[in-house]
Amino acid sequence: MKFLKILVGIVLVLAAMFFLGGYLLPERMALQRQVDIDRPAVLVFAVANDLGRFNEWSPWYPLDPAATYRFEGPASGAGATLHWQGNDAVGSGTMRIVSSESPTQVNMELAFGGFDAPAASAYLIESTSDTTSRMTWTFESTLVGPTARWFGLIMPRYIGADYEKGLAQFKTLVESMPADDFTGIEVTVQDVPAADVIAVAGSAPADDMTATAAVLGELYGQLIVFAGERGIEIVGQPLTLTDDLDGDVWRFRAALPVRDGETIQGMAPVAVERTLAGRALVVEYVGPHSGLPAILDKLDAYARAHGHRREGSIQQIHVSDPENTPPESLVTRIVFPIAVE
Repeated sequence: MKFLKILVGIVLVLAAMFFLGGYLLPERMALQRQVDIDRPAVLVFAVANDLGRFNEWSPWYPLDPAATYRFEGPASGAGATLHWQGNDAVGSGTMRIVSSESPTQVNMELAFGGFDAPAASAYLIESTSDTTSRMTWTFESTLVGPTARWFGLIMPRYIGADYEKGLAQFKTLVESMPADDFTGIEVTVQDVPAADVIAVAGSAPADDMTATAAVLGELYGQLIVFAGERGIEIVGQPLTLTDDLDGDVWRFRAALPVRDGETIQGMAPVAVERTLAGRALVVEYVGPHSGLPAILDKLDAYARAHGHRREGSIQQIHVSDPENTPPESLVTRIVFPIAVE
């Protein structure tokens, strides 16, 4: 009986030490890991800021092939949200981007199933040269109660190992991408309607916009004559349709939008088409037409960095009339259709 009383006393003392000692421990846990990446910061940011690509490099994704994931909001940037539900190794919870600033940081809030207080995480990106960068992955959590505070002593070791694995996989992913430059363009994602157009194919040297302008002028003239002879109503600005961005020769189709629903029969070389409706990357470019090839290259690089697959012809809508607008003030709307996976 005496031994039992001693044992109970020891247990009570240890319990008191555990709880009282727990309150002496830090109430917050923080850790960070970093990796150097042989790619510019703007590309690193593009991938880190895209929550739709998180599972491509997440250290936890392989732990449960049967886990379920649900996305809400935009794929990237503030409001992008990922909900997950998996086994004991993966758990359940929600990750949401609360803010991001290109190309330096992405701030997130994490809510784990079974825990009351949310945690904070961030990707901090710095340029180490024009072509290299460093990304720091941080985690910070409030530890509620003595048990959580004791647990906070060992969490950095386990979470830190996961962070190191994730960053290594992130580095491999980003360095597998071309080191293209897509700075200096502002891209929006929009839903665009379909449109009926009459079009005629042409080509010109990819680096000779003077020759391209001459060819386009001739082709638009053919389309205007075609529409006038048949009483077809033109309802919008002229546009150029492009399917292939590579090569020394730019192959395109000059096109004019016509009223929907009209019964139009094409006659070579003029064809009748309907552009695709759906999601698209859109850039409003202001400047001379000689700058368009570079903008198209940047937009193509932007799409690849954000995991978008092009679906359909790229549209260059010539909003401004070049005969009445100075070259530096010309407005061209570029519509880059993307597949919705």
